Amino acid sequence: MSMNKVAIFGKKDSIAKYDLTDNKPVWVGELPKGQIPYVIAQYENYILVFSWAWFGSKMIHCFQEDSGDSLWSHYQETLHSSMIPFLPHTFENHMYYLASSKEVAKLSWETGKIVFRKRFKKSIFNQYGLGIISDEVVLISKKDALIVNKETGDTKSYPELAKKLNLKEITSALGNGITFMSLISLTHPQATDGGVYGGDGGGGGGDGGG
Repeated sequence: MSMNKVAIFGKKDSIAKYDLTDNKPVWVGELPKGQIPYVIAQYENYILVFSWAWFGSKMIHCFQEDSGDSLWSHYQETLHSSMIPFLPHTFENHMYYLASSKEVAKLSWETGKIVFRKRFKKSIFNQYGLGIISDEVVLISKKDALIVNKETGDTKSYPELAKKLNLKEITSALGNGITFMSLISLTHPQATDGGVYGGDGGGGGGDGGG
């Protein structure tokens, strides 16, 4: 038995999961009036939508892939600086990400609650990347590593990692909790870029839509 062809499309004011075989929408998710979706991504049963409006701010929205229910919406600047791409890593149903070059943040996938957005100490020339190693959230730079308290966002030095790795030679890393969804933001898409559509990932294993 063949499966129906299903994809998720976005247009001004809404996104829709559309059944191309039966030629009808499975569900339609409403966006705030005037918002135009320009990136759609998927992590498990969550759909992330990045949108913008003429003379307005960019927003990020989250929907359930199976039902189309809207879970939450935030203005981009509430979640992260426009000077840094949104690259979330997931652990126990929460996103961890850099909200700016000197802030680490934690956000609930289910509710959109910002658990923390906290500054950490860094020198002007030191740039950190975030990763999850087993159950540890870490910040890594060419000079040192920090470990993040997952409850409070407080950071402290992580010399054990620096002893095991030559941090100056590290150019990239893959830890736990990262999916193809994060790759979409590597180009830091602008509102004028072409749309990226989310295919039917079936809610499985963090398949990216795009």
